[in-house]
Amino acid sequence: MNIWFQQVNEVLIVAPADITKPLNKKEAYNINSLYFFKVPAISFTGIEKVLTSLIKLPYIFFTVFKVMQRADHIHLRCPGNISLIGCLLQVFFPKKPKSVKYAGNWDPKAKQPWTYRLQKWILSNRLLSRNIKVLVYGNWPNQSDNIVPFFTASFSEKERESLVKNFKQPYKFIFTGNLVKDKGIFEAIDLIGSLKNKGVISELDIYGDGVLEDSLRSYIQEKKLQSFVKLNGRKSLEELKQAYKKAYFVILLSKSEGWPKALAEGMWYGCIPVATPVSCVPWMLKAPSAPEGETGEIILAKRGILLNNIYSIKFQKGRQFEYSKGSRNISRTGFSEKDLSEIARLIENPEKLKKMSVAAQEWSQQYTLEKFETAIQEILGKHNQQPTTHKREPKTENREPGTENLQLKTHNRELTIDNRQPISDNPKQQTSNNKPKTENPQLITDNSQPITDSIDQESPDRAPLRVLQLIDSLRPGGAERMAVNTANSLESFVNGSFLCCARQEGLFKKELKPEVGYLFLDKKSSLDPKAILKLTRYIRENKINIIHAHGTSWFLGVLMKLSSKIKLVWHDHYGESENLEARSITVLKPLSGYFDGIISVNIVLKGWAEKTLKAERVIHLNNFIVENGIKSPFPKLKGEINSFKIICVGNIRPQKDHLNLLRAFEIAAVSNRIISLHLIGEDPDTVYSKAVLEEISSSAVADRIFFYGTQKNIPKILEQANLGILSSRSEGMPLALLEHGMAALPVVCTNVGQISEVVGNAGILVDRNNSEELAQAILSFAENNELCLLKGAELKSRISSRFGENSYRLDLLKFYKRI
Repeated sequence: MNIWFQQVNEVLIVAPADITKPLNKKEAYNINSLYFFKVPAISFTGIEKVLTSLIKLPYIFFTVFKVMQRADHIHLRCPGNISLIGCLLQVFFPKKPKSVKYAGNWDPKAKQPWTYRLQKWILSNRLLSRNIKVLVYGNWPNQSDNIVPFFTASFSEKERESLVKNFKQPYKFIFTGNLVKDKGIFEAIDLIGSLKNKGVISELDIYGDGVLEDSLRSYIQEKKLQSFVKLNGRKSLEELKQAYKKAYFVILLSKSEGWPKALAEGMWYGCIPVATPVSCVPWMLKAPSAPEGETGEIILAKRGILLNNIYSIKFQKGRQFEYSKGSRNISRTGFSEKDLSEIARLIENPEKLKKMSVAAQEWSQQYTLEKFETAIQEILGKHNQQPTTHKREPKTENREPGTENLQLKTHNRELTIDNRQPISDNPKQQTSNNKPKTENPQLITDNSQPITDSIDQESPDRAPLRVLQLIDSLRPGGAERMAVNTANSLESFVNGSFLCCARQEGLFKKELKPEVGYLFLDKKSSLDPKAILKLTRYIRENKINIIHAHGTSWFLGVLMKLSSKIKLVWHDHYGESENLEARSITVLKPLSGYFDGIISVNIVLKGWAEKTLKAERVIHLNNFIVENGIKSPFPKLKGEINSFKIICVGNIRPQKDHLNLLRAFEIAAVSNRIISLHLIGEDPDTVYSKAVLEEISSSAVADRIFFYGTQKNIPKILEQANLGILSSRSEGMPLALLEHGMAALPVVCTNVGQISEVVGNAGILVDRNNSEELAQAILSFAENNELCLLKGAELKSRISSRFGENSYRLDLLKFYKRI
């Protein structure tokens, strides 16, 4: 919550509370302008509690409603009893921006209390819940458009590091969390004992405390596992980091979860998760759908291991638990002989484990505290609601002492309705001249469940912009990809997102979201009157106020600027940034005065635009890529199954210098007979492309060089490769390199354009047009699998943090508003 609070000036909290000091500063709420409105706790678990709660309800409803009236933004913490009241009352504020953090299991098929189901129904109903974003864990099908997949974060970008674990006996497992019912701790101990009986020596370190601590200690002794299972108590995060680094597996066999923070933290440090398929866990591990199978069925995911059905009815009949005094009868283990054999086989396959560990680390390290804060800023900062002004706090009898008659600031107030019972450390707030004077009133939570707070994806309230991306073609290319990516990314954040293809449609058309408006001009010449009139009419009918022209489409953008009341942004994707002195600007330079702003894809182009062109505003924005979810067919890479597959994605143009790459491959192929080269990209049927294809056919290693032409599903193709390569003689900001990185491929590239900024030390850079150096770099990876895994993971981590969609969109929207 402190990260949320950093984004606003003032916070009003409505919740039950007890006056207790926080355990430490990190667990305390940290904001000066905090006003707490205490309401009584309610419960519906027995007749007496139901009757008592019914008496309390009118007062709670009144208090929550009055404070909601005074907030600029309403934030609900669900699920819970008080938050259910918040869900009901938010209906009466349809125009007020709202966000909901749903920290529980959003799985539509999950068995949950009726109050939870009611909250989910209200929040999903677009008639009842308006101007609201519901932040949930996992990406669930058939959801309303206000349901936003989110994440939580524990670590900063500065804490990223690539770890390659050396898997050997004893295999180290770790559990972190509260020692409470339904966390599967006894089952984790059973697994260690069962593996030991099969000769697979493993150790389990348990970190945490709770009501089951004595029961667990007795059970470990009963099973004679004291040498293999250790209770370490509650430790600081710094101590847990060191434990994660030493562990091989992080285990969590819960019956239910929201966002399993323990798994995400372990994955950050390369621990392979062993978990039950609850809530968003299968999505986190990138697992296939959990089949309905026998008890204890094993599901091998890309990033971990799922133990399915270990809590089946058949299994539970053989177990009895008494958590208060620790007695526990076990008639059978939850793991069949077949399950254990499969787990043992996997554990004893270090290469498979290393890939799984790297994949887990790559996924978790996307979700940083910085990324979390950016997402929160989008949720809170994109509405145009004017702050309301009120002189006094709502009058409530149970307000904290000393907060009567407080004067509120008149901007950026956030109301948090929380069922998690925040507790004030400063009950005696003093006032002077009717103004609040607080000394860091600190609040903590009195809830045994972990409070995970976060998220990634988006959709705040839409900015009052209607933006058209203008591009000459939709054939595969960097500028074309960015035009489509930008239109799709903006769709949920502006009042209208559109794309106009001027000359030639292509494969990228299918990647546009259906909500993005689309126009094809079929333009035949620079001054095609039919196309110009068609676009002018489209701009007027759709009330477009910004044209974002990509690449060579800037001239048509200028014509629209002359005939319509629009702002014009030019996005410069020029790929020959090493040869700018040869760039033709005879027409571009004088007409650049009509640009309201210029976006350059690298620093060199930004400096050139500021020095050479006439636009007043020039910024540099990194390109970004997204996982587009394409399900189209894709080719299987050819050649020997066990060959080391090198892939190059790029249209056959002189700039990409395929001839240099072919020479380097021939040199490397003499020393290494298992490497193969795979080329993806368009053959434009030019003199240069014909020369490249002729070079391939006449090569001494032609049987190991394969050309596939233009392909749609690049991510699936990259998954089959071992090394990505770019031999360009010049580049702007190559999207192909970002695609390689997101596929966790190590890369060899020529050191041109912005490539060194993208790659850093996470790859090998060579001089352009140097075949010998390029060949040696290829061999460095082909002969060192450990280096491939390490550098691939480093590159993915680097690209995820620096070339993300969220930061691009935030900066772009700020730029739009400045012009």
